[in-house]
Amino acid sequence: MADSTLIQTHALLLKKVVHRESDALLTLFTQRHGKLTVNARGAQRSTKRFGGALEPMHCLLVEVAKGRGEHFDLRSARVEVPRLALTGSLERMEAAGRVLGWLRKSAVERTPEPQVWQLVDNLLDRLDSREALDVSVPLASTGLALLAAWGWGLELESCVRCGRECPQGKAAFVDAARGGLVCVACGGARTRIDAAQRQRLVAAAQGDADALSSDDAALTLQLTETALRAHADIG
Repeated sequence: MADSTLIQTHALLLKKVVHRESDALLTLFTQRHGKLTVNARGAQRSTKRFGGALEPMHCLLVEVAKGRGEHFDLRSARVEVPRLALTGSLERMEAAGRVLGWLRKSAVERTPEPQVWQLVDNLLDRLDSREALDVSVPLASTGLALLAAWGWGLELESCVRCGRECPQGKAAFVDAARGGLVCVACGGARTRIDAAQRQRLVAAAQGDADALSSDDAALTLQLTETALRAHADIG
């Protein structure tokens, strides 16, 4: 991104820290340039440039320019895709906040991640829909897919220690902090998944957003966040 270039891109607000009474330091995840740290001068008083756009979960259209040091300057922002149904449900807001927290701590600064953008944007759109759903299921599916996109995908078909393949139709032990399945010969692990559940997890990790059941969601989220703690220090 050249110093004199003004870049327009879609973005999600991950964090906002107000300073100097009217300014704000923003963490954005952008469609074109990944995570950016952005100065928004006058953000707390400027309705012309920013209006009420600097809120999380909506899809924003922003203009940023290279500023001093490692930061960028926000020139303008508006809500491109409002997600009003999402923000009207505490359960859906909590799910959205959880995935945005993963993104804030795991995404690499100034590194384009189009697959990650698409996964998170799709999840937020689904949470904004009017369909009745157990929000933990799409959140869990997205978690597995994000692990794969960041190169931390769980190995669910072979032992991560010895490489021995786990036959289809067999239960297995999984240690997400170590990357996936651990066979009995290599010491096993505390978490056991049955054969059918393992196949559903494999399908979800490969991109099938409808593979998981409601009964899978809690375990899948636990595995996802265990892996994220191991790789990205997410508490």
